[in-house]
Amino acid sequence: MTTDQVIDAYGSRARGLANMLDAMVPAEDPDRAVIERWADTVSGPILDVGAGTGRWSGHLAGLGRDIEGLEPVKQFVEIARGAHPAVAFRLESLADLDGSEERWAGILAWYSLIHLGPDELPEALATLRGVLEDHGSILISFFSGPRLEVFGHPVAPAYLWPMESLDRALEQAGFRVIDRYWDPRAPHAYVTARAASLR
Repeated sequence: MTTDQVIDAYGSRARGLANMLDAMVPAEDPDRAVIERWADTVSGPILDVGAGTGRWSGHLAGLGRDIEGLEPVKQFVEIARGAHPAVAFRLESLADLDGSEERWAGILAWYSLIHLGPDELPEALATLRGVLEDHGSILISFFSGPRLEVFGHPVAPAYLWPMESLDRALEQAGFRVIDRYWDPRAPHAYVTARAASLR
């Protein structure tokens, strides 16, 4: 599927997904510890790429973080702005960041790159590196498996990435992996990487 088709697929299911995911982060959410711990290491503004309903942008803003959300699905942006009016949410795609002169100290990409295959992910990571400050930090969550393959995600086809393959893609885009997690019993994984100096 093309990027526009993925955006349309999410747009057509936005209300149902919002009801399932909610726009707030519950106290018992197991991802809170990972994301909050990462955010504590970021000294400066954070960009939440693929912010969805705005749940993590709103949550981190509530903890005093300087954060804004970027989301290409209009319906999600409307939900996020309604739920978190104090947070800025841009109706933009990752590709809109290409060539931007803006810089962030941290980038959160929580399950927002999962529909990008081997022909698309390297360019996306290079774009994110381009808007991240030198030595800035990125936190990416994704689906991992023993081999790179497509699987039937409920909204649009997504990819399982072997941890080593994602590490290599990050390094080629100008990042240095500093933390990683994958439980082989489940497909959920995350990687924290720091931007190498471009100078």
